[in-house]
Amino acid sequence: MDQKKIGAFIAQCRKEKSLTQIQLAELLDITNQAVSKWENGRGMPDVSLLQPLCDALGISLNELFSGEHISAEEYKGKAEENISKLYKEKQIANLKPIKYLFSTCSNVTLLVAVIELAVGFIGNFFNPTILKVMLLNASVWIMLFLISVGKLTYDKKKLKNLKHSGFCIDSEIKDIIPASWITVGNYICCRIVCGFIYEGKEYKAVSNYYVLTPFHRKEDLYANVFIEQNNPTKYSIELFQESR
Repeated sequence: MDQKKIGAFIAQCRKEKSLTQIQLAELLDITNQAVSKWENGRGMPDVSLLQPLCDALGISLNELFSGEHISAEEYKGKAEENISKLYKEKQIANLKPIKYLFSTCSNVTLLVAVIELAVGFIGNFFNPTILKVMLLNASVWIMLFLISVGKLTYDKKKLKNLKHSGFCIDSEIKDIIPASWITVGNYICCRIVCGFIYEGKEYKAVSNYYVLTPFHRKEDLYANVFIEQNNPTKYSIELFQESR
């Protein structure tokens, strides 16, 4: 559901009823801060409040979920569309996020750096040279850790910004491209290729590197593609797998 659109619609209907946020909150026995949160697209009403909210605003549940007034002719089509969206969101809620490569790298590099330092300080009691070598090794791992954290932070911020200012578009996973340069045990590093249609044109989106096992099938994966408004070449991908 488009929380921003629904929030703007709640504000519109409230004003049409000549209600303030405080008055609407009193009708629903909630705080006016909760109403403000809905109208700013930062949250959705609790399930128990949906029907009372619709009654207070003089709208139907279908109109609330659509974020707009619906004519009698459009009602059935919008109902089916909203049911489809709710089903899709329920599916996504049952999915598990796939580990992002740089998330794994940051954990591994930090662990190795700590081990190197521990070995160095223990070895210092027997041979001072060991500490110098371990400190040098640890500094390299710490540098790799900082690079991984920096990349991870950048990508998370980009995804967050696109979730906030862009929108999620329906996509299909087209291919999984393994990276031959890194394989650890049964785990492989790979990129996901997604296809989507925007304004009648086909586009491809290639993800960052994720860590998968050989047992992952393309059919078990689900990708959210977030694109920038009016610019489908700027995107970010969030990858999930079916829970088993």
